[in-house]
Amino acid sequence: MAKVKAMVMEKPGKLELREFEKPHAPEDGLLLKVKACGICGTDKHMMTGKATWVKFPVIPGHEFVGVVEELGPKANDTMNVIGGPLKVGDRIAVTPASKACGRCFYCLSMPHRPQLCSNRRVYGLANCENPPYLLGGFAEYVVVDGRSWAFKIPGNVSDEVASLTEPTSVAMRAVERALNPGEAFSGQGFGAGKSAMVIGAGPIGALVVAALRYMGAGLVIATDFFPKRLEMAKKLGADVVIEGKRPLEERLAEVQKLTSGVGPDVVIEAAGNPKAFEDALTFVRRGGKLIEVGHYTDTGVAEVHPFYICQKDVDIHGSWAYPPMMFKDALDFFSRTSLPVSDLISKSMSLEQLEEGLNQVGTENVHKIVIIP
Repeated sequence: MAKVKAMVMEKPGKLELREFEKPHAPEDGLLLKVKACGICGTDKHMMTGKATWVKFPVIPGHEFVGVVEELGPKANDTMNVIGGPLKVGDRIAVTPASKACGRCFYCLSMPHRPQLCSNRRVYGLANCENPPYLLGGFAEYVVVDGRSWAFKIPGNVSDEVASLTEPTSVAMRAVERALNPGEAFSGQGFGAGKSAMVIGAGPIGALVVAALRYMGAGLVIATDFFPKRLEMAKKLGADVVIEGKRPLEERLAEVQKLTSGVGPDVVIEAAGNPKAFEDALTFVRRGGKLIEVGHYTDTGVAEVHPFYICQKDVDIHGSWAYPPMMFKDALDFFSRTSLPVSDLISKSMSLEQLEEGLNQVGTENVHKIVIIP
């Protein structure tokens, strides 16, 4: 039987390239030939031992896209397929998380937030000790089962750009969290022409900038320690970039001047640093919104004065993952935007170079790395 390669993370700090027997598509799913898989900060956290919830060994990689090589007879009836029935040869993006179970507390009481489901299985984080083994994107193939969501990729979107669908969905959800439900009062929440500040211009922060611009923001301010990241934020739609190493008082004075002395309507923390959350609370205007999307792992404690939350009458929202249908929004964005989203990809690397890529993620001159198996 033919063999296929996959990179297995045995435990934090240990990667091993293994061969597996090439599987067939499950009856209710498909066999996906992986074309591209982005390296996420979560993959690096797994490697460094910060993702304490992961049950090793796993085949990491959850930002993958590929081509349908084999289709099970019940796949189109069982999977959630967006873009029409699937056929062999279709290029698709697959959401990392499976369908919500529909039975747990969160599904029953908060069905509009399927990402909170207690019983979802996540590609790239699932244990790979038992069949079907190939449940992560840093592999030549992924076995996609009937619990999955599949989105057809527009013809004018490359495989590499399509691999940004997952982080772009994270970014778009962060912006969506700043919207007011129903009929918004004037001056509340995010909307066309509103001012926004993004703290942290790494891959997620840069995509938040792009999402803000795409979704009609007025003034967009971005801040980061690294000049290369600020350059990228400019490319993706930031009007003003501010060097994060400058004293807080200087940065605050500049932001106040840009916003008629009141501060941004919305501040989105995407740095994943507790100090950045403290700064976000300082920058946001009274009656504004603060969105926290940077902390997918616990990086420490922020010193917060509750008085400022009350005195500013500020809304603070966490943003965790996204509803699956946001993949469609992200793919539509790629298909329609004139923003140079592909510039966010610093380099492509082979499967054998994954460890090297993980070491480079988060460094000053690297935005996004895509693995091409």
